[in-house]
Amino acid sequence: MFKIKKIGTAKNKKAQMEIMGLMVIIILVIVGMLFAIKFVLLKPQAETKKNYMTTQMVSNFAVAIMHSTTQDCRGTDMSELMIDCANWKESSGSIVCENGEKSCEYVKDVFETVINETLAVWKMPYYIKAGTSKLDQEQIFIFQSSPLCHDKVPGESEQFFLPTDRGLLSFKVFICR
Repeated sequence: MFKIKKIGTAKNKKAQMEIMGLMVIIILVIVGMLFAIKFVLLKPQAETKKNYMTTQMVSNFAVAIMHSTTQDCRGTDMSELMIDCANWKESSGSIVCENGEKSCEYVKDVFETVINETLAVWKMPYYIKAGTSKLDQEQIFIFQSSPLCHDKVPGESEQFFLPTDRGLLSFKVFICR
């Protein structure tokens, strides 16, 4: 009778195994690409944008308030009033404004008003201080939204240094996260 000869069965099995191996590799590559897309390309940009916005807000707030001119103190800008306050801290400053306040009191009042109309309304936790010493009790002023918000916790800050007769006046605006 007829003999049926099996042609290439070992080769066919070997080829099938190679194809199965390639399919497993392709599936693993696809799964890896899906994880890459999920965790790298589609990561939330909101956190990055929020950090950038906070950094810019802190910087702009500090620069704006330092270079603001006053109506009640003959157009003197806030940085000059802060320097005067640091130089004459014991007497609350040498500049007397039109409303009768000396520079230290006036600076504190303006900062309190600006903070209450901006950072407090925006519900931003803040810590703002100015002084020629590292000691808190020797600062010209410290404004703090809560005891939990200080410059040792995570957040964004901007610091300026102004020359005075008593050394450098450090002005720091810190927004907590």
